[in-house]
Amino acid sequence: MTGLAHTMLLVCIAFLSATLLPLSAEAQMGGYGRKGMSGDAEAPVDTVEKRDHAITATDLKADFPTGFVCEPVASPFGSPYRYDGSKRRGDRNSGLHGGMDLSLKEGTPLLAVASGEVIARGEGGRLEGIFLWLRHAPADTGLPYWVFSKYQHLAALPDLTEGARVQVGQIIAFSGASGTAGGHYGAAGYPHLHLSTFYGPGKEYTVKGMYSSMVQGKEAVPDDPLILYLREITDLALVRGFSAEKKKVGVAVVGEDGTVHPAGGKTVWPVRCKEN
Repeated sequence: MTGLAHTMLLVCIAFLSATLLPLSAEAQMGGYGRKGMSGDAEAPVDTVEKRDHAITATDLKADFPTGFVCEPVASPFGSPYRYDGSKRRGDRNSGLHGGMDLSLKEGTPLLAVASGEVIARGEGGRLEGIFLWLRHAPADTGLPYWVFSKYQHLAALPDLTEGARVQVGQIIAFSGASGTAGGHYGAAGYPHLHLSTFYGPGKEYTVKGMYSSMVQGKEAVPDDPLILYLREITDLALVRGFSAEKKKVGVAVVGEDGTVHPAGGKTVWPVRCKEN
């Protein structure tokens, strides 16, 4: 083979390698694939939070009934910081938190924040873990919206089936650290509840995503879970304009004996509270 022929053969091989080899995992998944092979690699997270919706903090604060001590919010909705004060990654929701976190011991019972219906459950990838979705009608919450709530990082797949009805304050799952090991949280992960809520005008929704973990309520938008505890709210945008006093949101809680305080609350804190 002549020198020219040999050179031409090498050029052809390089061209074929660049054009015919399979796409990378990230390209095949539309850009939501793992990032290299570092400790910060992320499996795809298919949640409704991927939609183009502006996440902005509400500055709402949970105000618990006198005589009760409840697990506080460790990282609120719209915060650029994690529970430990570290800055969040900037490639999801512009670096802002799409839900609220409660730091919990593994195995802490998690409660239905309102009566509703189980619409999806499963196990996702990094940053998601084992999850459960509920759908709440306006009659369930007292709000003028259909609410879709998502519980993430559960210890195990809940023993509930799609279509099952749950009651406010019912134990529906147990907290864990699924989907948190590696990256920022290290090998042990971070046991906590990440609760997301989405508010929309109707009950229609679709379920899709790599792990069937993306529930998208028709025209529903992500917003602060503390909105669940507001009353007489007709427009989500109005919440940002509340006075500092009005942003203290009275929250009904479930005591260690299973009773709701104050009685008759339609929406409750997602874990039981201790009496002091």
